[in-house]
Amino acid sequence: MRAKDLFCLIPLICGLAACSGNSGGTTAKTPEEYLAAGWSSYSQKNYADALTNFTQAYQGKGSLTDAYNGAGWANARLGSLTAARDKFLQGLTHDTANLQILAGLAFVYNAVKDYPSSVTDANHVLQINPAWFFSRDVSITASDLELLLAEDYFAEGDFQNSYIMVQSLDPTFTVDVSTDSGRIALASEIERLRLLV
Repeated sequence: MRAKDLFCLIPLICGLAACSGNSGGTTAKTPEEYLAAGWSSYSQKNYADALTNFTQAYQGKGSLTDAYNGAGWANARLGSLTAARDKFLQGLTHDTANLQILAGLAFVYNAVKDYPSSVTDANHVLQINPAWFFSRDVSITASDLELLLAEDYFAEGDFQNSYIMVQSLDPTFTVDVSTDSGRIALASEIERLRLLV
């Protein structure tokens, strides 16, 4: 009698399991699918949604470097600079030569006024790939990193290197940066280029 009761319950149990495992016919996304959804949202400038998806991606698969990269860029776009730096640094633990992450870090370090670190990372990217661009937003290029370096060097008082970076963007610009008037002109040119690059 007990065995008969058990056999009667099996279809019921299986039916309940099927219902709970497939609510409404949807299945959970894979980390890679969350990653793709994150970049899709990022490309549409929906950075909060992108961040949610990137977080799901790296929580589901901790070795998914591009999820940390995406979370870093999304946090930076949202103005969460400390979180952006932290996610970029986590991503580097999985891929120390990731140029997308290093470039992102260079921008974040500049924004928090850590100019030496910004210089290091921006130069690293440009030395490895002088024609670098951000594959997820091709409007961000090596020229942006060169301008970033011009700002970093200027902030550090290294006016000669700042001038060199500005000249790489505008070879017609010439001043004597050993003079106050030359430095003022250099600062104005950096600001002008910021509006163009």
